[in-house]
Amino acid sequence: MDARTHLPDTPRAPGAGTGHCPSGVAVTSPLERRYRRWAGAYPPGPRRQELIDTLLECAPPGRARPAPREVVNLLRHGLRARLGRPGGRAVVVLATLVALIGGLAGAAVAARVGWQWVPALPGGAQADALKRTVFPGMTAYGGGDAPLIVDSSDGENIRFGFADYWVEHTAATRDLDVFTAAARDRLLAAGWRLHGDVTATDSEPDAITPTRSTAFLASHDGLVLAFRNTVWSNRAAWDNDGAASFTLTRAAPAWLWALTVAGGLLGALGGWLLVGWASRRTAPRSAMAFAAGTLAWPVVLLVPLVVLILAMWSIQPDRPWSETLFVTLFRLVGPAGYAGIAALPSLAIAALSGPRLSGRTTAATLAVVLAGAAGVLWSHRGPASPPGPAECRPSGVPAELPADQTRLAMTVHVFIRQDTTPDQRNIVQAAIARVWGTSAFNFYYDPTAPEYGDAYCAGGRLADGAGVSLPYFWQVDISSPGVFSGLEAEVAGLPGVLGVRRGPATVS
Repeated sequence: MDARTHLPDTPRAPGAGTGHCPSGVAVTSPLERRYRRWAGAYPPGPRRQELIDTLLECAPPGRARPAPREVVNLLRHGLRARLGRPGGRAVVVLATLVALIGGLAGAAVAARVGWQWVPALPGGAQADALKRTVFPGMTAYGGGDAPLIVDSSDGENIRFGFADYWVEHTAATRDLDVFTAAARDRLLAAGWRLHGDVTATDSEPDAITPTRSTAFLASHDGLVLAFRNTVWSNRAAWDNDGAASFTLTRAAPAWLWALTVAGGLLGALGGWLLVGWASRRTAPRSAMAFAAGTLAWPVVLLVPLVVLILAMWSIQPDRPWSETLFVTLFRLVGPAGYAGIAALPSLAIAALSGPRLSGRTTAATLAVVLAGAAGVLWSHRGPASPPGPAECRPSGVPAELPADQTRLAMTVHVFIRQDTTPDQRNIVQAAIARVWGTSAFNFYYDPTAPEYGDAYCAGGRLADGAGVSLPYFWQVDISSPGVFSGLEAEVAGLPGVLGVRRGPATVS
């Protein structure tokens, strides 16, 4: 490509002839500095200075800043010049794909780091005020903070962490349409914004458990509230028939969107410049470049497809589209996803490698990739549970763990005396199942089971023979930490129950 094709279009100075600029035009120092800044899009070398000199000569008298058209042309032609190989199109395609991958990686890292600074979900007086707004005069359970990301109910996906709030059904809440409309109106009066209208869903006429529910979505001050009122018919007398409930999740604040976009732009620019750096320093037809390119191109082309599949897999039904975006980015930050993304710049360099690519340069590139991977893995870590004792010999129900270890706990242990009857255990188990937000539970009575170490030794190991006389227990998985209060209220005081304890938080 002729170097002149990289010259940006510039307005012709008054009185200029065809293709020539008047000489000796006085220009201001700020204009030169600004031209030099935008000309930085070109690779270093005499070509850059020649371009600046030409622009200054062609500038009309009194101009203080480059014209927008000049800025666009400087960036467009400069970034293309960074790639070298003027007659090649493959390098442009490769640079575009690597820039896309780098942009996704940059956005993912920026979002993951930024979410650490998003305020916690409301608790205490703020959560109580929200309960009174949605469920006035009723005993409501739930609330509090939640982990940033949790597994979905089917265990096959992830979603934003949420806090459950609910009330057991009364005659008022079973009138789904009226109660839901009233809850919506109270939230609107409190300043919440409704997204869409109330929706109603009915099960199939021949369903074994006929179900009807009403729902709506609202947001306010960085929070998203998903209300749902569900009634299940033909349920056993000991089971619940649904609940009026809502979940509360965080919404991405404006500064987090800006940080994510900035991270994406920086990552894309880095990917483009990296390909250009390799391209300008290598032989275009070396045998090594051909062999490595055969490997690199399929990988680079495959990544956008993988990202698309992850995005489709991360779709959050009936949720704001932004949650799908950020959940997809969270998946990309995972160790396996980042390892693949971090390898692509190295593949791009290898695909264009030649005799001028030194061992020191390759080592430095790999060091940068490894340092970035270590940083991402560090930011991706969850709150580590403090190590339990190597071996413990408890004498009964364990004491409550410190609040800072259980604030985000998603596991609860319900302890029961060994001498309880099967009927008493069935009553307790039915009570556990009735609680809104208990996703799974298992009963343990064998002291050799590893779960005994989790329940009694905070993750340590139970000493041999120490569990023979210890109470049996249920290990209950809950959908959000605030479910604990409702579970404790439901089972405490039942025959044989000795205590209800939170497990340590082990999720991010």
